[in-house]
Amino acid sequence: MIRKLAFLGLAYVVGKKLLDRSSSDTSSTQAAGIGHAPTDLQADKHPDGSQRADPHYRPDPHSPIPAEDLEGLRPVTFKPAASPAGYTS
Repeated sequence: MIRKLAFLGLAYVVGKKLLDRSSSDTSSTQAAGIGHAPTDLQADKHPDGSQRADPHYRPDPHSPIPAEDLEGLRPVTFKPAASPAGYTS
C-alpha cells in the first residue's frame, strides 16, 4: 500500500514538472503562430475609427425572416396556466 502511494506521489510530481516545463516553453510569440493574430482587435480603437461592426456581421433589416424564426418573434398572447415561483400579483 505504501509503495502504491509513493509511486502515485512520484508520478504526480514528475507529471507536474513535465507539464510546467512544457507550458513555460511556449511563449506568447509561439502561441500567436497558431491560427492568426486579430490585428484589428489589438488596438484601442477600431481601424477605421467607427464603433460599428463590419458590414459582414451586421444583419440586414430589410431581409425576409425565415418561417422558423417567426414563431419565436411572436408575442405571448395567452395567460400562463401557473404563476412562476416567487411571483405574486
